[in-house]
Amino acid sequence: MTKPNFLFPFTLGLSDGIITTLMLISNSIIHESYIGPNLALRVAFGSAFVGGFSYFIADYTRLRSEISRTSKQLVLRSPSYLIRSKIGHDILIESVVGTALSVGSGFLGSMVPLSFSIILPTYGLISITVAIGALSIMGLGIAKSVGGSYIFWLMTMIALGVIVTYIGYNLKLV
Repeated sequence: MTKPNFLFPFTLGLSDGIITTLMLISNSIIHESYIGPNLALRVAFGSAFVGGFSYFIADYTRLRSEISRTSKQLVLRSPSYLIRSKIGHDILIESVVGTALSVGSGFLGSMVPLSFSIILPTYGLISITVAIGALSIMGLGIAKSVGGSYIFWLMTMIALGVIVTYIGYNLKLV
């Protein structure tokens, strides 16, 4: 097993929290409807837990399939030997820790637009701008971590924020 990379669940949770929240509440924010602390916490928890559980399912499935593939390469009769071993235990722990990180960062990401909407309810576009700004900063971080183009990742994350806000505004979910 390779060393766990917890940058992935952190960035996934943070971006998922921001994006999901923009999808859900952009209509309310743009129309400057009051989003109180109760609704903000419910949206943030809901967004974080849905994203976190999706992360766990995807990550644990990926790691288990690696064990199955490895057992076939080692010509073992069944992957159950590796699953019951320390490796199997390690992948479960890695997935649980990654999930906790994804949930926590998802909650924080969700609170980016929500907290500004609570503090400045009559300036809805500030919440949207801050959320898209946070996504753009994430884009720069992603570009640095993967050795990619700063302009590409910056523009991609800004475009993603704008598109999700536009769709959320038109869907009028909350």
